[in-house]
Amino acid sequence: MSNQDLHPSVQRFKEFVDNKPKVKNQLRKNHKLIQSYYEKWMILGEDDPFWKSLPSVKKESQTNKMEWIKQLGVMMEDVNWEEVSRQIDELNGAIGQFQQLISDVKREKSTKHEMEYPYF
Repeated sequence: MSNQDLHPSVQRFKEFVDNKPKVKNQLRKNHKLIQSYYEKWMILGEDDPFWKSLPSVKKESQTNKMEWIKQLGVMMEDVNWEEVSRQIDELNGAIGQFQQLISDVKREKSTKHEMEYPYF
């Protein structure tokens, strides 16, 4: 549907939305708001303080990211890095022992197979 097919008030509302990033972001975030925003626009007009009171999606997103980074920083301060290093060393040792066990089992299996079937 082209803009020419739209009712003139819908065309003006569309232009209004295109010129108001906060409104546009809110409608992208929740498409169900279109009807209620259109009705508010018709009743309140373009200059009503309601339109300025809408939160900016970009600022909220940046604020949430910054809070997450701060929380991560606080958590990292509480980490006992010596303990982490010790646990990694223990894990490496356990992995090494497990690898050795697998090698031993394979070797035993191979040797046992050769003894049972010497001509193969």
